[in-house]
Amino acid sequence: MIEAAGRLFVEKGYEATTMDEIAAAADFAKGTLYHYFENKAELLKVLREGFEKEIMSRVRTRVESCAADDWRGRLKAWIEAAVDAYFEMIELHDVVIYGLGMPFRHAMADAEINRYLTKLINDGAKAGAWQVEDERWTAVVMFYSFRGGCDEAIMGTQRPDDVPKKLNDLFLRILGVHN
Repeated sequence: MIEAAGRLFVEKGYEATTMDEIAAAADFAKGTLYHYFENKAELLKVLREGFEKEIMSRVRTRVESCAADDWRGRLKAWIEAAVDAYFEMIELHDVVIYGLGMPFRHAMADAEINRYLTKLINDGAKAGAWQVEDERWTAVVMFYSFRGGCDEAIMGTQRPDDVPKKLNDLFLRILGVHN
């Protein structure tokens, strides 16, 4: 049901998709769908949770494949995994983030990817890899730089292959690390 809803939300848009269409695409009776989900908003919420889990699985796997004390490598891994996931899942991203008409600033206010980046910055600062006064603020600025860089590539003003390196260089400068 969730997969069918996601596919239809991407193809038709959240607003244009009906519960009847979701039930038919999932090969379930409409009553069965309503047994599990009261409305489309509940489906979208579950879809968003699954989307976030997938993103975080990719990011964690890549970051944790680096040595525990390789802070530059861990930061680069976060960037590469996040960029890859963003480009690969952009249609679903747009549905789950913007589907309820929620301003992006609210949708991402407490996103796990932001908390994870904050922790990465904090842990690196404790290890002496960089110095920052406010890890959360730094993570927010870096996250929005990541989003903006990816969106520029999607709009055609940057080459997608250049985005990870440009972000890595920028993030290191933000953290006060010089090559």
